[in-house]
Amino acid sequence: MQDRIRLALEQDLRSGALQPGAPIDEQGLCERFGASRTPVREALLMLSAKGLVNILPRAGIYVQQLEPRELIAMMEGLAELEGVLARLAAQRIGDDAKRQLNEALARTEHFAQRADSVEYEKANAVLHDLIYLSSGNSFIVQQTRDARLRVAPYRGKMFEKPERLLRSQAEHAAVVQAILAGDSLGAAEAMRNHISAGGRAFADMVLAAPVSAALPPRRRKRTA
Repeated sequence: MQDRIRLALEQDLRSGALQPGAPIDEQGLCERFGASRTPVREALLMLSAKGLVNILPRAGIYVQQLEPRELIAMMEGLAELEGVLARLAAQRIGDDAKRQLNEALARTEHFAQRADSVEYEKANAVLHDLIYLSSGNSFIVQQTRDARLRVAPYRGKMFEKPERLLRSQAEHAAVVQAILAGDSLGAAEAMRNHISAGGRAFADMVLAAPVSAALPPRRRKRTA
């Protein structure tokens, strides 16, 4: 049950249903999942260990809210992780995975041309997942997924501008071309450039955004 609750909350973070700084109602989760407080609390503790939830004794439970410098640092780290996975995929990808990767690229192209940011984001996730699986390194894949999950609540508006969709698609094409050609160094460089370009757009968006008002309440000092 705790895994079911944890996975559902992680999906809420990816979809934007849970926003950074938002309070989490423990009793509401019990009712939502028909569960006692024990599995709910265990799920929240697991999310806290991942840095996704902030549990403040006697103050409440909140979605973790990161500072811009932390987010930008995570995007830099994500670029390196994804670059390694692209390099390994170029070395290890099989024929069936090559076919699937080409099909995934065609789907992202389709939605980029239509300026459909919602479907593009879904297709984008599939394309990256295929590269992850082709890498054959489950440890680095898990580190990458964890990093992506931590920045996911902040990335909801990244693909809203049609020009970013088209640039992202051109970057995808360079990554896929290198992987299919077995060019491991080229694949790593193309992927780092892709994530870094998205990271720059992401940084501009984060730094331009107003400071969120949805911050955990501060505990007041007791006065005599």
